[in-house]
Amino acid sequence: MAVRFSSRNVGLHVEVSEMEAATRSLVRWQGGPNKDSKQEAFELYPDRGFDEALGLYRHKPPWTAPAPVSQLSQLPGETLFALARTGTSIVVLCPLANLAKGVVASLRGSQRGLDDFEVVIRSEGDATEAAVLLILECVDMGAAAAARLAAQEVAQTLRSEGWPFQLRAEKPLPELFARWGWCSWDAHGVAVKAEHLEAMAAKHCPPWLVLDDGWQEDVNPAEWRQWLHTPQTRRLARPGFGSLQDLVGTLRRSGSSLLVWHTLLGYWGGVADGQGFAVARRRPVWPSGLQEGCPGEVDVWDGDFCALEMEDEERFYEDFYTALADAGVAGVKCDGQFLPEVLVGAQRAAKLAQTQAAAAARMGGRVISCMAMTLPCVHGGSAVLTRVSDDHAYPGVPEDARSVARHIWHCAANSLWLSPFVHCDWDMLKTGEWHSGIHAAARAVAGCLVYVSDPAESFDPEVLRPLLLPDGTGLVVPCQSSAVPIERHVFLDPLSRAELVWLRNETKGGHIAAAFGLCDTQGEIMSSTLYPADVDEEPGSHACLQVDPRGLGHAGEFTAKGWDVQLHFMGFMVLALAPILSLFGQRLAVFGLAGIWNPTGTLAEPPSAGSDGLNVRLLSAGRLLLWSEGALSLLSAAGPVMLQPGLNSLDVSDTHIVLTTGV
Repeated sequence: MAVRFSSRNVGLHVEVSEMEAATRSLVRWQGGPNKDSKQEAFELYPDRGFDEALGLYRHKPPWTAPAPVSQLSQLPGETLFALARTGTSIVVLCPLANLAKGVVASLRGSQRGLDDFEVVIRSEGDATEAAVLLILECVDMGAAAAARLAAQEVAQTLRSEGWPFQLRAEKPLPELFARWGWCSWDAHGVAVKAEHLEAMAAKHCPPWLVLDDGWQEDVNPAEWRQWLHTPQTRRLARPGFGSLQDLVGTLRRSGSSLLVWHTLLGYWGGVADGQGFAVARRRPVWPSGLQEGCPGEVDVWDGDFCALEMEDEERFYEDFYTALADAGVAGVKCDGQFLPEVLVGAQRAAKLAQTQAAAAARMGGRVISCMAMTLPCVHGGSAVLTRVSDDHAYPGVPEDARSVARHIWHCAANSLWLSPFVHCDWDMLKTGEWHSGIHAAARAVAGCLVYVSDPAESFDPEVLRPLLLPDGTGLVVPCQSSAVPIERHVFLDPLSRAELVWLRNETKGGHIAAAFGLCDTQGEIMSSTLYPADVDEEPGSHACLQVDPRGLGHAGEFTAKGWDVQLHFMGFMVLALAPILSLFGQRLAVFGLAGIWNPTGTLAEPPSAGSDGLNVRLLSAGRLLLWSEGALSLLSAAGPVMLQPGLNSLDVSDTHIVLTTGV
């Protein structure tokens, strides 16, 4: 029997319907005696309790963080997504930014206790009826699969309310982002100069570089509050920076494309008066959940902003992006998307993001969205590629182990919610620091954008090498989706519990899974086991490779006993899982290329074995890894191949390999 949710207030109405794979509860706001107020809270309660729950809440105005709780009454304010487990059921709670109606919802716990919670509704305009919360209960389904199904229902609901909406599957990632890149932010901060990018391009030839904050306006990082309220005074580079067009030309000679940074408002403080656009001075109006939950973070952003008037938003972006495109700029990193919501309202903010995205089409739609983890940003539907965690590093500030651990956990947990909507960006990494290895392994399993932020003289290409195809194209080894915790670890807080956390992803050739030691155990080792059920496979159906990019690693059958791992704090282990095939009566598995954190991602399609032999298609030539249960004599186009029991390697110079018996 499904969990039923009820309201103690006539202002909320719960519509329940049965789907093939789930029970769907759609909560509608009906106005009420306080319908003219800008914010209202309504309590909901289930007819049974939950065993455990996880809320993703706004711990800072632009960012969400995971909060594992024992009951829904403990959900923090401004929770934007929640999962709860009861028995064999996963319940997904999705508050909605119903932008067609000008209504934005969030969740928070109830003081009544138990599993009661409140739906907090912020309304704009005169709407008195709107869908505000979707609840989906899925039986015998994992949390990630339930979240994907819930996202489809969110999209369908918002479309039916009159808002155009696209999911991640409908938003292909621009091809340039399939290659590695570089960003100036962690390396140089607002002191960035054109020569920093020119040096990086000349020495290391990244396919793309982001010229981050510091190129537009003269700001003083020591006076950060004033900096965050500085308006944009020009379209292109500040005096003394040099010509963007000249910079683009220099980078192109190294085979590199240029992206530039700006905020959705123009610069942090908006667009200055006297630049030919109508602007109005506004101060943020913060949701009560942020005022109560992170008052210090809210205070950072309080002050005057110069927001474009609606009639000039399209003209501003046409003018700005035409100038960038004419200078040869290939794309943008757009920051601060959370700000327009608290300045001009959620509906206008979402339409401004649509205007920006439409204008970016002249640069191939190459946009990295940053500070966009709010419901109007996500449910607005414009973003294609979005950062999924707060900054883990800052210019000139050493990154400590806890920051690394927090970043990996937050990215994986936030991806449970965001990966059906957008391509997830786990932020830049620094190859010249002690934590480069664990960051690189995290990016491999994440299936995300790979970009670095070292000064040219500090960049270590060896850290990046296991993330890229070995053919020199700069292409990142791909995954099929975004990394999420295995089912057993969805509700785990790996920072405070001495337990390794496992993240998983799918590839064309199988699976990639990685264990991370994110809890500071003061030197004590942590042990864990990955089981076939953790990747939704049957025992004995796959072989497992313990990946070592510096060598061959070791492999064996992935049995019901699983694969044991022992790690210390900040340790990690990557496993590649490949289906076991039958070739001429012998069991074998194809892992993909050696020297790569994600070897099964180097396969262009699943290998096949039949009477005509073993067919393997790769994304690049290289050193192929195969596991064989026994000895097997085969023939390739290059000559005989003898597979021994265990892990084997074969140098291949073609991306299509056929192994036969030679008969």
